[in-house]
Formats: sequence, C-alpha cells, structure tokens
Amino acid sequence: MNLPESTTTRTAGGLDFTAKGGKRQGREVPRSLRVKPGAKHPVWKAQSYQTLLQPSPISRMMQTLKPVIGVALAWSFLNVLLNLRYPAPQESLESLLLVSPAALFIIVVLCIATALKWPFNRSLFWVLTLIVVFMRLFRSADELVPMYFFRPFNLYIDAQFVPVLIRLLYKTMPLKTFWLYSGAGILLMTAITAGTWWSIRAIHQTLTRRQRALVIVAVIAAALAAPLLLSRAWRARPLPIFTPGFSHRIAQEIDFILHARGYRSQNMQSIRQTAAELDQTPSSLDRLRGANVYIIFIESYGQTVFDDNHHLSLILPVLTRFELDFADRGFAVRSGFLRSPAFGGSSWLAHGTIASGVDLSDQLVYDLLITSEATTIAPLFKQAGYRTISVMPANEIPWPQGDFFGYQKHYYARDFQYRGPRFGWSPMPDQYVLEFIYRQEILPRKQPLFIEFVLISSHAPFNRQPPYLKDWSQIGDGSIYHRKETITFPVVWPDLTNAAEAYISAIIYEMTVIKKFIEQYVDDDTLIIIMGDHQPNVQITGPDSTWSVPVHVISRNKQFLEPFEKKGYTPGLVPKQPPPHPGMETFLPNFLKAFSTN
Repeated sequence: MNLPESTTTRTAGGLDFTAKGGKRQGREVPRSLRVKPGAKHPVWKAQSYQTLLQPSPISRMMQTLKPVIGVALAWSFLNVLLNLRYPAPQESLESLLLVSPAALFIIVVLCIATALKWPFNRSLFWVLTLIVVFMRLFRSADELVPMYFFRPFNLYIDAQFVPVLIRLLYKTMPLKTFWLYSGAGILLMTAITAGTWWSIRAIHQTLTRRQRALVIVAVIAAALAAPLLLSRAWRARPLPIFTPGFSHRIAQEIDFILHARGYRSQNMQSIRQTAAELDQTPSSLDRLRGANVYIIFIESYGQTVFDDNHHLSLILPVLTRFELDFADRGFAVRSGFLRSPAFGGSSWLAHGTIASGVDLSDQLVYDLLITSEATTIAPLFKQAGYRTISVMPANEIPWPQGDFFGYQKHYYARDFQYRGPRFGWSPMPDQYVLEFIYRQEILPRKQPLFIEFVLISSHAPFNRQPPYLKDWSQIGDGSIYHRKETITFPVVWPDLTNAAEAYISAIIYEMTVIKKFIEQYVDDDTLIIIMGDHQPNVQITGPDSTWSVPVHVISRNKQFLEPFEKKGYTPGLVPKQPPPHPGMETFLPNFLKAFSTN
C-alpha cells in the first residue's frame, strides 16, 4: 500500500524549504528565486548587509571605553564631592584631584561585595548613598563650626542645634530670602544625592563583569599613580596622593560616641566637686545690706570693642560721655574682663557659668549641670531674703531647663505683652524690656531684688535695629514702634564682613538704654553688673581674637566696688585689665566671698 509522502515546509532567511518523508531531502527553491549561472543571488546580498551592520573598530573601541568613562566620571564626582572643603577656602584646584580615602573606601566596599556576590538591590545603594551624603555634610560642619565658634565640631553635641540654626535664619532673614535659600539648599542636596546614587550604581554595574572589574582596578591605579607621575613631569616636589585631615575626624567622632558615657561620668564628677566647694563658701550675702543686684548680659558684647581700633574709635566718644554723666549723678564705675566659655554664640553657656561657678565649655557639660543638684546663684539670693527674677525676652519657645536655675519668676517673650514689630532676632527692643520690668517688678517691690537681664537687641545680624525713644513714658505696649523708623544697615546676613558699624551701633544702643535706665530708675545703692556673654562672630572680631568679654560694675556705694578693684578692675567704662583674664566660673565664688561674712 502506497502511503502519501509527508512534507514539512520551513522558512529560513526568507526562503521556503520543503522536506519530504521526514528524510534528508534536497531543497526546493521557488522558481522566482532561481538565477542564471554566474549571477549574484539575493541571499548573497543579504549576507553583505549583515557584514556592513557589524560594528566598526571605532565602535568596538567606544564600547570598550564606555565603562572606563563611566567609572572615571563616577570616581571623579565622589572624589571631588568629598574633597571640597567648603565653606573653608580650597588650598588649590589640585587638592580636588587627590584621592579621597572616603571615596576609595566606597569603591573598595563595592569591589569586595561584588567579589563575594552579595545581593545588591536599591536599598543597599541608598545606604551607601546616605553614607556619602553624611560625610559631605559632616565635612561642611567640621569646617563651619571652628570658623565661626572657635571650637571643634562635635556631632554628638551639635546635631541638636540644627533646628536652632534654622529658626535663627527664619527669624533674621527676609521671608523671601529664607525660602529662596531653603529651596536652593533642597535642590542642591537633591542633586548631590542623585549624583552619588548614580555614581555608586555605575561603579557596581561595571564590577559585575570581569573585564570591567579590571577597568576599575586600572582607574584606581591611575588615580594613585597620577600625582607621582605629574610631580616627576613637572620636576616639582612630590605631590601627596591622599587628601589629609578628614577620615580621622570621623574616627574621632565615633570614638567620642563610644566613650560618651565615660566622658559624662568624668564631667559629672567635676560638677559635683565644684558644687561641694561652693557649698563650703560663705553665702550669706549680708554685706550687700539688702541692696538690689542686677546682672545685665549684653548679647555679643566682646573684647573686640576695645581691641579693634576701628571699633574703639566708634564707641570711645560715647563711653567717655557716659562716664562723665555717671560721675555727675554720683555713680562710680569699674571695668574689667572675664573669659567666656563661648565664642560667637551659645549664650546660655555663659549665663550658666555665671550662675553655677562651673566652667560650661561645651554643651554636654551644660546638659549634665541641669540634671545635677548643684547650687546656683538665684537660690542663694532667695535664702538671703531676695526676690529672684530672670528676664529673657528672646525665649519664644518652652524652656523647661530654666527651672534648674531656681528663679522665683521667669519673664519670657510671651510675658511682656508687647504689641510692636520685631527687630531682627529680637522679638522686642531692650528699651521696652527694661521699662516693662521696672513697671512690673522694680517700682512695686516689697523686698530686695536680684534680677538677671539677658538683653538681645545686639544679636546678629545687626541689620535692623530699634530706634531709641528719649521719652520713656511713650513706650507703653510697644505699638509706638510701628510709627517709628527702623534703623537699617546694608548687612547681608549671614555675611558679616562689613558689619562693623552695624555691630558697634547695636552695642551703643544697648549701653544707651542701660545708662538711661540707671539714671532714671536707680536712686539707691543698687549694684549693677553689666557684662557681655561672648564675642561676636569671627567675621567681626577677626581670627586672632580672645574669648574675653567686658564687665562693668556700677553703684553709688563705692564700697561695693572695692572687691572688684582688688581683682584688677579699673575706673571708667574702658577696661584696662591686662591678660590673662579669669574665667566666668570664678565670678560666683568670688562674689559670694566678697559679700558674705559667713
């Protein structure tokens, strides 16, 4: 029986091939594709097209170089990002090209992880990206804090002040400028984060193939060798390879955090020792004989006022006139210096040092102090029969730490019933503050008063200052300031390089309102102690300034000034006390000894 042959037709390369009977058969070419002998077949033409479509040598070279270029760009981005010293000036452009140990560390981690076939996903990329961004922010802070505050940056301590910094900028900048800077900062951080993520991802993708991993090794080797080769080519001294002075700072911070408990314990022991010594100090304050005592802090009132010739030339005529006015009204004046524990900011460290006798040289010691049982100045005055008052008009948010200092009454911004405009950082003018406290506490007093004033009108940026009102009876609830012209200076915050005149003007305003306050409202033996809290910004003082601040002691009772004269204080409002100056921590024990018999 003859069965029909099975056929199978397949298409390959545009041609139909038919196989018969499941066996190897000859190919049946369609008649339309048959050609004469010697003629070129269309199949040959197709093969020629395929040959033309193959990559050229240049294309193949570009494909080989593509990962090299990608890795080089990624490396350069990470390296320059971590080598930038901003806001400090860059030593040279060549320093940007030195090998950043931090960037090299990231690449080495990627190499190890790839070799060990660790699973990489988006979350791991983000972890490495955040590490790099953190390093960038850390380096900026590590340059910024010493530049403005003359102390090293401490992540453990200083991180808590980021909201304070944002609030400072918000309160002192025009609203449009603040939001413009904020938007620019957000865009910059977004760009840095995106660039870092792309760089890490590009390096990892290159590492996934062996030949590309060799490219990574070659790039790293070239980066390490380039400084040596360039120095030889230029016949110059050998160039360094690695960027110095950054990675070890990270190690220092980690070491501090790991040993924070021991550091806290050591400082708490020192606080207890100081408190024990103070408990043994006479503290009856009987030699004051019930006279009022006012301690008046002037914000940013530093020794630069007298050390800088330009500053002194602006304020000396004013102080000289004030000295004569005080003498005409029977007031004696003595002046000296104390060394503040702070520079350029952190006023509360100075206030706490005066109040406790503990050297609060950093925030951690301050935080420990307010958790301790140390004795402070306000309870000592209370034991001596005084009403104790703290006046802090700049405090616009809750401040539970204030309870530690033991004042019977606190006046914060909300307590002043002020209805006028703001002036920069200051919620209200200090002239209003002094007038308000006189009406609320001094005028109706029934017992001796110990008052701590923290005046704030001389706070940076100094560009908007309140006018001085000659008639204090017009001050009222402060709404009059809406009808008065604000004193302005061309200071572009936060740049204070041209703020000398504005700064001295703010200090003159403070001294003027204090002088008028004393002349109008002090008619007895009240002891007034005026002092700065810290030096102003380093852009005003210059980089070689001290940490000292002026202290003025004023009273009609010259016997109250004798203990200060024994400590080197000189007559008048211009202190001539030579360095070294005692620290603020010496004020309280010396004051207690001077005015107590037991």
